[in-house]
Formats: sequence, C-alpha cells, structure tokens
Amino acid sequence: MRKKLQDKMFEATYLFELFISVIVGIAVLILAVRLIIDTVSLSTFNDGVDALVKILDDAIILAIGAEFIKMLCKHTPETIIEVLAFALARQLIVGHATVWENTVTVIAIAILFAIRRFLLKPHDMVETPDGLVEIEEKDKE
Repeated sequence: MRKKLQDKMFEATYLFELFISVIVGIAVLILAVRLIIDTVSLSTFNDGVDALVKILDDAIILAIGAEFIKMLCKHTPETIIEVLAFALARQLIVGHATVWENTVTVIAIAILFAIRRFLLKPHDMVETPDGLVEIEEKDKE
C-alpha cells in the first residue's frame, strides 16, 4: 500500500514537472519570436551598444530557459550542472559586476567543469524509461 502510494506520488510529481516544462517551453518560444522581431527592428540599434547588451541578455535567458526545460525532463546531475553553468555565464557576460565578482564567477564555472569532468562519468548514469536515474555498477574487467 505504501509503495503504491509512493509510486503514484512520484508519477504525479513527474507529470507536474512535465507540465511546468511545457509552460516554460511556451514562454521560451514566445520570447524567442519577440527577440527575433526586436533584432530585425532597425529602431533597436539606435541605442548602440545598449541594444547589443539587451539582445545578448535576452538570448542567454532563452538559452537558460531551454536548459531548464531539459533539466525538468531529464533528471541527471549533468543537466543541473549545465543550467548552473549557463546562469553563471549570463552573469559573467551581461552582468555589470566588479572584478571580484567576475573572478568568483569564473572560479565557480571552473569548479562546475571540474565536477563534470572528474566526478560525473557518462557510463555511471542511465535514464530509465520511467524517468528515474540509476547508478550502474562499473564493468568489471
């Protein structure tokens, strides 16, 4: 009885996550069309460099939204690291931060890449048909 209830709750939360990802996906598509219209509009470029910063900011937010959708649909540590890396890259690229904040951001990105390279192994993680992530035992040679 308890196991059945846990399975039903897990399935319900998984479906809710998919629903949220659909909503975010629709928002990303709408904002992507808006970004294209803003980019094509010649009046946007009257602002000079500020227009480029706005376009870069909007584009990287859309990329973060797309990565967030992947994170909701595919439950792996690698997708979480990708979302965090995009968010940090946004802060570094379009944020107007101090040298100290930029240094900390670069170090954080380097740590994320180190985690991805040395702690996450592609053959360790497997996506099961029901959305669960399981750790496989390493092949014995």
